[in-house]
Amino acid sequence: MLQVDFASKFIGGGVLGRGLVQEEIRFLMNPELIVARLFTEKLADNECLKITGTQRYSVCSGYSDTFEWQGPHVDDTKRDLWKRRYCQIVAIDALSFKDPREQYTRDNLKRELNKAYVGFRGDPNTPADYIPAIATGNWGCGAFNGDPKLKALIQMMAAAVAQRDLAYFTFGNKEQAEELQKIHHLLRKKGITVGKLYKLLQDYCGQFSPHSHKPQGLYDFIREAKGLHSSQL
Repeated sequence: MLQVDFASKFIGGGVLGRGLVQEEIRFLMNPELIVARLFTEKLADNECLKITGTQRYSVCSGYSDTFEWQGPHVDDTKRDLWKRRYCQIVAIDALSFKDPREQYTRDNLKRELNKAYVGFRGDPNTPADYIPAIATGNWGCGAFNGDPKLKALIQMMAAAVAQRDLAYFTFGNKEQAEELQKIHHLLRKKGITVGKLYKLLQDYCGQFSPHSHKPQGLYDFIREAKGLHSSQL
């Protein structure tokens, strides 16, 4: 699968400093990725970085303060004709929000959709059946304060337009996994297109203002907008 690097706009983030979250850990496990820092400029809003063929050398556990190196890893991933491992990683940088409410603006929604689509878009000359699925998760939802519910929908929409399957890893969060499955089932059952969902998200963003009370949850808003309630799912 195409593996998503939850990147910093400066590729690698704090891998050579004190950073130890998703991107830095991946760069430590596949240290060839660090070379990208030598020639990659700050990513613009319409840019991503795809890296093909890196090898994994280490096994680790934990995250951030609990991170530990466990030992060497023997990477037996097959190689292509260029002797590269069948491994492709795409780096896309999410916006960072000091105030989580800032992500619910139409401009920021559009930016994140465009960034995800740039990363997910495949080679137009490659038949759809030969384009691998996308492996992702809670992109930009840690230190960047992204809303996992919103980011999941954004990535689903980008993957749909890119005509790629998407595998969403919740890292053991069963409640989130069930919630995503339910909202995905609802959207498909009701024939909600990407365009219609985009309009719903824009409407949801319209609830936010400097003086507004805490709006209802995103998925509840979508259900009620379509005349459904949680009890029916």
